[in-house]
Amino acid sequence: MNPILSERVTDKMPSGLIVVDRQGRIVAHNPASERIFEGTLTRNSRLRDLVREAETLEGLLRRCLEYGEAFTRLEFNVPNQAGIDKLIGINLSPITDSDGMAEGAICLLSDLTEIVELQNQIKLKENFAALGEMSAGIAHEFKNSLATILGYAQLSTEETNVVTLHNYALEIHKESQALSRMVTDFLNFAHPVYTSMHDVDLTDLLANAIADVRNLRPGPYEVRFAGGSKAVTACDPILMRQSFLNLLINAVEALNDSKGAISVSVVKERGYIRILIEDDGRGIPHNVISKIFLPFFTTKTHGTGLGLSLVQKIVLAHNGRIEVQSAEGEGTRFTITLPKLITAL
Repeated sequence: MNPILSERVTDKMPSGLIVVDRQGRIVAHNPASERIFEGTLTRNSRLRDLVREAETLEGLLRRCLEYGEAFTRLEFNVPNQAGIDKLIGINLSPITDSDGMAEGAICLLSDLTEIVELQNQIKLKENFAALGEMSAGIAHEFKNSLATILGYAQLSTEETNVVTLHNYALEIHKESQALSRMVTDFLNFAHPVYTSMHDVDLTDLLANAIADVRNLRPGPYEVRFAGGSKAVTACDPILMRQSFLNLLINAVEALNDSKGAISVSVVKERGYIRILIEDDGRGIPHNVISKIFLPFFTTKTHGTGLGLSLVQKIVLAHNGRIEVQSAEGEGTRFTITLPKLITAL
C-alpha cells in the first residue's frame, strides 16, 4: 500500500494522523502524532503496542480492516515518559481500493488529557459547591433547633409554674428528637446503597405505592394510573418502592390544598422502562430546580431535605437516572428511567 499524504496539510494538523496497513503496522504519521506519543512512534511498529488496552484496539482495528467498520470517539490510555498515563481519543476509518476492499486504515488522534483534567476540576468545584449547600442546610437546621432548645431552657430558669415547666420540657424533648433524627437520616444517607436485586413488576409496585400514599396523605386529590401490561425489571423492590412513595408524597404536597390530580404512567421503549409521576400543583421555581437533589435543601417548613437526594441515590444504584421538568404554577414531572427490560412470560 502506498498512501499519499500531503505534507503541507498533515504537518500543520493539530491532531495526530497515523496510517496503518492491513497488518496493523504504521506506514505513515504526522508530527502531531509524534508529540502525542512522545517519541515512541516509529514506522513499521504496530498500532496496538502504543496503548495499554492493546487487545481492545487490535480487535477494533481488525473489524475496521476486515469489515470496513468505522469507529469514533474511542478512548485509550498511553503511558508517557514520566510514567503517568495520558488519555487519547482515536477515530478509525478504513482506506478502501476501487473494489471497496480495505487496504489499510486512517487513525485520527487527539490528546484528551487536558480536557479530562478540566472536567475533573469543574466536577471538583461542583462537588465543593454541593458540599457547601449541604453544610449550609445542616447548619440552618441545627441552628433553628438549638435556638429553640436554648430559648426554652432560658425560660425554664425563671419559671416556677410546674405545668409550664412541663410544657417547656416537652418542647425541648421534641427539638432534641428532631436533631437526633436529622443526624440519623444523614448517617443513613451517607451509607452506600446495597441492593438486593429481584425480578419485579414495576406496575404492581407502583399500584402498592399509590395505595400507601392514599393512606398516608388522604385528601380530595385524584390519582390517574396508566400502568398497562407488566413491566418487569431487576431491582430492589423495597428501595424502589421507597423511591416511588417519596415522589408520590412530594406530588401530593405540591398540590394546592390537596386538590388536583396526579398522573402515574409506565412506558416501555427500546429496552428501558420509564416511570412518570406528574402533578398539576404549584410547580418548582426555575432558580430552585438545579438544587432539589442536593442533600438538606428543602423549601418545606418541615422536612430534612433528604427525600429527593435519597431517591436519586437509589435510582443511580440501579444504573438508572431521574429527571425533572417543572414550571412554576404548571406542575412538575419526575421521570425515572431504568435499564434492562425483562420480558415477562
